[in-house]
Amino acid sequence: MYFTIEPKSDIKDFFNYRSEYREIKRSLKRGEKIISLIGVRRVGKTSLLNVLYHELKGLKVWIDGRIISNPKNEIFSMIYDVVREKRSKIFGKIESVNISVGHIGLEVKRFREMNLITMEKTINKSGMIYVFIDEAQRMNSRELANILSYFYDRVPNVSFIISGSEIGLIEDVLGEDKPEHPLFGRHVLKLEMKRLDKEKSMEYLISGFQQVDFRVSEEEIDYVIDELDGLIGWLTLYGYERAVLRNKDALKKTKTLATQIVVTELRNFLRRVKNRKLYITILRNANGVTWSQLHAYVNRDMKKHVNPNTLTRAIESLTRYSFLTKEGNIYLRPDPMILDATFLIS
Repeated sequence: MYFTIEPKSDIKDFFNYRSEYREIKRSLKRGEKIISLIGVRRVGKTSLLNVLYHELKGLKVWIDGRIISNPKNEIFSMIYDVVREKRSKIFGKIESVNISVGHIGLEVKRFREMNLITMEKTINKSGMIYVFIDEAQRMNSRELANILSYFYDRVPNVSFIISGSEIGLIEDVLGEDKPEHPLFGRHVLKLEMKRLDKEKSMEYLISGFQQVDFRVSEEEIDYVIDELDGLIGWLTLYGYERAVLRNKDALKKTKTLATQIVVTELRNFLRRVKNRKLYITILRNANGVTWSQLHAYVNRDMKKHVNPNTLTRAIESLTRYSFLTKEGNIYLRPDPMILDATFLIS
């Protein structure tokens, strides 16, 4: 069923993105060592990884990037732990649209440091191992790049599938033509999951309602898509509220919950910056504008002239953390809930 809020684990419940699904499976079959799946928040990356995790044969490790403080020791130890016990494990949580749907697997252990050479020999003697790292950008990017490089060069039977929604940070992990980067010269397959277009969004909602034999007018669906855009996470939450819980105020409930989630994400980001007002002003005006237009609007709302370099640095930071996207020379908010969230930030 499409309208479930937990991450999908069966391909029949996973809408669209078949080309990405098939490409990852083909790539693993031919022995790709590092596969990166990127996309803005709420496009279904975690569900796609979860489907693959449940389908692939052999030993598997699922790592929630938010729980890792020392990638070298902890990732190595987690893989070793799976090999030693000869069973797949999930470290952390698998979550959908950032709503916890329960703990799967075991709680994170505090691994004692072991001899890496000993662990490497043990891992090399096992069969194929697939390591899934969700929200990889939450880790120290340099340390994660180092451990990926180490396994790439020395442990041929381990493949990594990593995902992240803060696209600029994931690019830091993978490196882009930087000779000094740990992964320079090593092949990394990069795939991007994009939001659903209006036609696909319509198809998704109609199909989801048909699955549970629930009737909704096309006018309502059309309005919902305009409000939630093509982010399958929000569309799923709406479908769950409307068809499963039979909530007549499903759209209002969805937008309220979605905005609360985005407020939390944005607040966490703004803790890192000095001029919160500048960043919030940029987000409020980034509704399909060029840099020059955005500069003019920001100057107007800030009631002063903002240094162009200061504006550019702020825009780049928002883009790196996926609170802004750039299409051609146009800047956009990737999530319709971001605008409402800027008015609720305290």
